[in-house]
Amino acid sequence: MILNILATVVGACLFTEITGYFIHILLHSNKIEFLSKNHMIHHLKSYTPKGGMRSAQYLGSTEGRAEINGIGLEWFAPIGVILAGFFAVSYALGIPGAYQALFILSAALWGLWVFGIMHDAMHLENFWMTKHPLTRAWFVNVRKYHDIHHLTLADDGRMPTNFGICFFFMDRLLGSLSTKMTRFNEKGYQAALKRYSYINV
Repeated sequence: MILNILATVVGACLFTEITGYFIHILLHSNKIEFLSKNHMIHHLKSYTPKGGMRSAQYLGSTEGRAEINGIGLEWFAPIGVILAGFFAVSYALGIPGAYQALFILSAALWGLWVFGIMHDAMHLENFWMTKHPLTRAWFVNVRKYHDIHHLTLADDGRMPTNFGICFFFMDRLLGSLSTKMTRFNEKGYQAALKRYSYINV
C-alpha cells in the first residue's frame, strides 16, 4: 500500500511536469489566441525582453481576470480538459476513488509550488533561495534557464526554449533546452510585438 501511495504521488508530479511543459508550449503558439494573449501579457508587459527580469514585488499579469493564486485561466482551461480525460480513463480502468483523489491533490500541490510559488520567486529581487547555501546554486541555475526562456526570441517572434519552470527534463528530452544566453534578437522582438499585437503593450 505504501508503494502504491508513493507511486501515485510521484506519478502525479511527473504528470504535472509533462502536461505543464506542453501547455506552456501551447500558450506560446498563438494557436488559441485567448490563451496566448493572457500568457503573453507576462512576457511582453510584466517582464518584457527589454525590461528587467526582477522586481521587488512580483508583477502579476492576471489583474481583472480569473486567476487562482496568480495563475491565470490560460493555464486552468487546458488543465481542466486534461483532468476530464484523466477522470474518464481512471473510471474506465476502475482505479479507486481514493487514489484518484490523492493523484489530483498531489498534482495540484506540485503545480502550485512550481508554477505559482517558484515561478514567481524567479522574478523577485533578493529571493531567499539566492542566499541560502543549500539552495543557491540550484535556484540561480534554474532562474537563469527561465531568464533564457524570456529573452530568447526566434525571428518569427516566438520564445522557443526552456518551457520547464524548475525542472527541464522535458526540454532536454525534446530538444528545447538552451543553457546559454544568446545575443538579443531585435528582429524577433519586433516580430513578437506584431504577432501578439492584440496585447496593448
